[in-house]
Amino acid sequence: MGIELFVQDLRVGLRVLLREKGFCALAVTVLALGICGVTTTFSVVNGVMLRGFSFPNSARLVSVNFVDPTSRNFFGQNGQVSAMDFEELRGQQKSFELTAAYLNGSTVNATIDGTPRRFTGAYVTNDFLRILGVAPSLGRDLRPEDNAPGAEKVALIGYGIWQRDFGGTADIVGKTLRINGTPATIVGVMPQGFAFPVNEQLWIPLYSEFPVRERNDPRNVNPAVVALLKPGVSLDQANAEVSTLAKHFSDAYPETNKQFSTGRVEPLLKTYTPLPLRGTLLTMLAFCVGVLLIGCVNVMNMQFARASLRAKELAVRSALGASRTHLILQMLNESLLVSVAGAVIGVGLAYYCTHLLSEAVRNLDNPPPSWITFDIDLPVLAFSVAAMLAAAIVSGLLPAWMASRTNVGAVLKEGGRGGTSRGTKLVMRGLVVFQVVVTCVLLIGSLLQMQSIRKQQTIDYGYDTQGIMTARMGLMDGAYPSQDLRKNFFDRLVRQLRTHPEFEAVALTNKFRMVFSGSGAIEIEGKQYKEKSDRPNANFEQVTPGYFDVIGQTLIEGRGFEDDDLDTKLPVAIVNAAFARKHFGNDSPLARRFRALDGNTLQPGPWRTIVGVVRTVRMMPPFNIPNVDDSGFYVPFYSPASGPTKPEPFVSQFATVIVKPRGGLRAEALANPLRREVAKVDPDLPLYFVDTPKRQIDGFVSQSRIVAIMFTIFGVVATVIAGVGIYGVMSFSVNQRTQELGVRMALGADNRRILRMVLGQGSVLTGIGVTLGLLITLALVGAAGDGIQSVLFGVSPRDPFIYAAVVALVAVVSLAASFVPARRATRVDPMIALRAE
Repeated sequence: MGIELFVQDLRVGLRVLLREKGFCALAVTVLALGICGVTTTFSVVNGVMLRGFSFPNSARLVSVNFVDPTSRNFFGQNGQVSAMDFEELRGQQKSFELTAAYLNGSTVNATIDGTPRRFTGAYVTNDFLRILGVAPSLGRDLRPEDNAPGAEKVALIGYGIWQRDFGGTADIVGKTLRINGTPATIVGVMPQGFAFPVNEQLWIPLYSEFPVRERNDPRNVNPAVVALLKPGVSLDQANAEVSTLAKHFSDAYPETNKQFSTGRVEPLLKTYTPLPLRGTLLTMLAFCVGVLLIGCVNVMNMQFARASLRAKELAVRSALGASRTHLILQMLNESLLVSVAGAVIGVGLAYYCTHLLSEAVRNLDNPPPSWITFDIDLPVLAFSVAAMLAAAIVSGLLPAWMASRTNVGAVLKEGGRGGTSRGTKLVMRGLVVFQVVVTCVLLIGSLLQMQSIRKQQTIDYGYDTQGIMTARMGLMDGAYPSQDLRKNFFDRLVRQLRTHPEFEAVALTNKFRMVFSGSGAIEIEGKQYKEKSDRPNANFEQVTPGYFDVIGQTLIEGRGFEDDDLDTKLPVAIVNAAFARKHFGNDSPLARRFRALDGNTLQPGPWRTIVGVVRTVRMMPPFNIPNVDDSGFYVPFYSPASGPTKPEPFVSQFATVIVKPRGGLRAEALANPLRREVAKVDPDLPLYFVDTPKRQIDGFVSQSRIVAIMFTIFGVVATVIAGVGIYGVMSFSVNQRTQELGVRMALGADNRRILRMVLGQGSVLTGIGVTLGLLITLALVGAAGDGIQSVLFGVSPRDPFIYAAVVALVAVVSLAASFVPARRATRVDPMIALRAE
């Protein structure tokens, strides 16, 4: 009986809605936009934060680290585990079933069919795949002996390499290719779609490329550690054990581990979704929920208007025996039908939007990890259904409840349409205020994001980022096992490039893609530092002579670097003007000394004598880094920027080469000549990240650009829906006050006074909403603290210009939404209005 009554009510509701096509179309559209937004955004949140990995034991996958509890970086607390630490940890721990060390996102130079190419690969220990529960689709997994000293080099290749570069041949296992200058045997092919941890294409035994060395060896690596928790072992138990081991290592090896005195074990998924990313995604979801809420409030106001127009119908139903509960359920059924229609259209739009978003993200220069996908799967659909039911209840319950309280006798005596009670009018106006409040919050957030990305895209780096060509190269141990061989290569390369007629100037730097410099603590000679935190931070770069000429960085004072500036002589440095001003005020910094501390061990480097001062150019990336500004220093390319003095030159494995075109040439035209000249020095060495700094920087901020576009869409949709809501309420108010307006005009009120009265009513509601919106936004900013700054760049969350812009925009939209009903009010014919009542 109950089901039959419910179906009957649905049929009645459908007939009613089909008669009210205007309301139905507008309400469905508003809810469809809101549900589309929350569904699309939740698919992103689900793909990044909730779904996790598709591996068999994903719930027990954890990352393990030794951390410094006194310092933090962009990703959280500073941490490291050396290869030696990992081996001792693996032998002593009892919380994990398996442990593995790995370096991800690493350079792998591979020569296939005579063509050198750079791949993104992972250097892993032998239990890496077993921890994940993944096996090669062809061949075998890595074995312990593959990581033994002197073992023959082997490799696992990705499915894409197998198909693209080897034609998908079945006899791929056992074939060889050159990896990092050494022949390697292919022992397996990974399954299609596997690219873990991020977007890797090759997996190579870690110790075949980076052998375990003593802790204080500068050639040591600090791999990440992944582990599989034993069944029944909790995170708290694992954290306690790893913290005990970290403290033991800190006491036993103070030279390298002193500050890393605490352990951290956390879900692996959390490691790959740092706090700023989670904060941004949850903020986006909150914005979408806000848009949906505005839509629900809008539909709620339309429902109030419908209830008023249907007052006689509802009174007749009540007089004929319909209970109050039945009337409420009938109106809720109509809201449910509207919400279902909105959900169907909204989810359909979300499929399309999700596809567009996935394509846009995959085409980024720096795409997210391969295991992150945006899909409308069952959890997302369940969320959409929940959003639909919430929308039906929010938009329909209060109007239905208030409409059911109608005085049946009074309505039937009127013989016409019902009026609107004072309480209903107050609720409708309150809902308009609520819409304005939420719209203000969303608009301020959207404009802050837009301003943030605009700041990122218009940073003045202090040099022509489109006027030079850069490329990255990695001299791996297989081809260049010694410092001397690397230095000899770089010297020959610079000489070769300087002979090319299209290159006006040439230089090398360790700066990654001309975006990321190094940074660390320093000490100025003559100053006392009681605590580690008292030491200031500074950026640094290792550069060859001629670097400042290549990028056009003017020498202000002193001299530039010379070819024989090595730390085996007098250690020297050149500082920028910001560094000089920060640490020496108006005094000349020449001949003053400072030293840099090793970022991991805090061991001091040599005292460096300042021999020059250059104009300040930006050394920071286009992101927020705590406690770091653009003050920095430069050291000779063959000198370590920090750490103890070495008896021989220090030559990094990696370098960025920079060439400046001769007059009349464009930097973009230098890519192929640069590749050809490098091939003359080493035909097996691939260049990668070959581009101008401008395009490199744009690639790093491309993800932020997508986020800013999404926030902009949220803000625009919220503003439009709020404007429609104001228009609807003002139109309804004018219709309800037709007799009053007619009386006023009959008594002499002119059109201007009527116009002012109606516009004033809308302005009061908007003013209250804007004031509350600003106050709530400021309260939210205060509650968020420093966390909000991690998702903004170069803009204050309390920027008065943005707040003023939002006030102006909302005022204009409100005025426009109120003007049409106000204009219609001035055209009321007093006689017709009085006769109508």
